Amino acid sequence: MRLVIVGASGVIGFTLYNSAKVLGYNVIGTYNNKVREGLIKYDIRFDSLRAIVPDLGSNDIVYFLSAYTNPSWIYDNQAAAYSLNLDATKRSINEILETKARLVFMSSVEIFDGNQGNYNEQSTPNPLNLYGRMKYEIEKYLTQKKSISCIVRTGWNIGWGIEGRCVIKLTYKTLLRHGAKMAKDNIFSIIDVRDTARGLLKLGKKPSLKICHFASTQPVVRTELAELIMKFSKYKDLMAYQVGSFSDMPYSEPRGRRNHLDNSFAKSALKMNFNPVKEIVKQKVELLDNKIEFLK
Repeated sequence: MRLVIVGASGVIGFTLYNSAKVLGYNVIGTYNNKVREGLIKYDIRFDSLRAIVPDLGSNDIVYFLSAYTNPSWIYDNQAAAYSLNLDATKRSINEILETKARLVFMSSVEIFDGNQGNYNEQSTPNPLNLYGRMKYEIEKYLTQKKSISCIVRTGWNIGWGIEGRCVIKLTYKTLLRHGAKMAKDNIFSIIDVRDTARGLLKLGKKPSLKICHFASTQPVVRTELAELIMKFSKYKDLMAYQVGSFSDMPYSEPRGRRNHLDNSFAKSALKMNFNPVKEIVKQKVELLDNKIEFLK
């Protein structure tokens, strides 16, 4: 069995790639723009995966992580986002499914509207923004194919570098700026990316599972996250914020106010344990404190 990670240069993909390597898996990882050692160049818009893995077959697992994921960027660059997140993704999925390989597709909590929160695998999607609608369209496309694929939804993945989009890093930087405002009614999920990688590897051995949510057990309120960052940071005296409401935040398009996930199924079906929010924030803030010169 081989693991093929499409989009292995990102925060989730590279953590998954390295975790699989450490555990002795035969793993192939691809990149597009971000070059990383050991990965193979593959642009899903133009290239064929079978040109890279010509004997891809039913004994293999393909993790599909390639996508534009910044909702604001997607809204501002819709043509490019449609080309990659929909058109190219569907072509790649067709190619993968033709080989009978198992496909694990990374979706997002953004497929939900954030009105209720604590969404489980059976909750009804109702995306508010373009990114969420794109992910949901691919989910429906996979469901119609009746393949041995699995859909994974997560909230904010917290990586252990300073690169990439990270809600802790973004909040940390905002707290250092004058006039920072944090919503008292915005609730969401975060997860240690190492937990996500561990869960993805477990899913590879569970072909019967169709949808699974990965998230820390405790959701976090935006103001609570700000307080935790200030509690753990050695630069807390430079940080401050005003309490606001989610409806006051200047997003370019709607976002979910209560977008957090129920991880009960992952804990029972995969025997998963998830790093608690407080510990994730503490570790990430320590890293950011030591790299603060790169954040300015």
